[in-house]
Amino acid sequence: MQLFVNKYLNKKSSEELYILDLGSQNIGGSYRPIFNIPGWKYIGLDLEVGENVDILLRDPYRWNEISSNSVDVLISGQTLEHIQYFWLTILEIARVLKPGGLCCLIAPSTGYEHRYPLDCWRFYPDGMIALANFAQLEVLEAFTQWENENYNDGSNVWHDSVLIARKPLTFDKQCSDSMEIYTHLFEVLTPSGQLELYKFEVTNLKRALSSIDLELKQLKTQNMNLLLTHAKAIENIEKSFFWKLRTQWFLIKNLFIKLFAINLNESK
Repeated sequence: MQLFVNKYLNKKSSEELYILDLGSQNIGGSYRPIFNIPGWKYIGLDLEVGENVDILLRDPYRWNEISSNSVDVLISGQTLEHIQYFWLTILEIARVLKPGGLCCLIAPSTGYEHRYPLDCWRFYPDGMIALANFAQLEVLEAFTQWENENYNDGSNVWHDSVLIARKPLTFDKQCSDSMEIYTHLFEVLTPSGQLELYKFEVTNLKRALSSIDLELKQLKTQNMNLLLTHAKAIENIEKSFFWKLRTQWFLIKNLFIKLFAINLNESK
């Protein structure tokens, strides 16, 4: 995180920056000292009350407490792995960032299970890039600390992955154009949304089955009518003069065949 500040924010040290730290509760450390620059407003964001938490989020996937296009920098360290549906959270990150705003997300690629209260995911560079692309953010850097560094606090166990991304200057229009898509994503990528989706699919399936049942009944009626028509035609044929002649003809034919067979045997 310090490297991110040195590379991307030092040139903004004279500017006023609104900085959000997602998952800011002080559990073994905090990023607040890194952003203790005059003019920079660091705000801690979390789901639980605790040290270093300034804003309490009611919903990790819909930040009603944060206005759209209001944040200059959003940072998050060791938080994404604890979020069940992080692909929805990245959409909120993209929403609250100002056009041109930066985010720095750090999450482990390995390490032991550590539940606060959940431990769901591990991330690689390709996953970080996919996450940025999903939220229509420009990827500036995505990498993993594959090799051990000179850490004395056991941090090498995590081999953290890092995403540094920027919200495009044209994102306002993209965001406006994609609101319907976002709503759909929220609906289908959460348990409650899945339930509604399944209900919708079941309703459609019932309609389809009803339509198929009606078609089968119509086909059955058509086939029955066809069978009755054929049966009536055969009945009419069997009653006709032609059919009587045909029957007599077969009787005469069979008689001649028998006579021919008798004559043939006598000649032998």
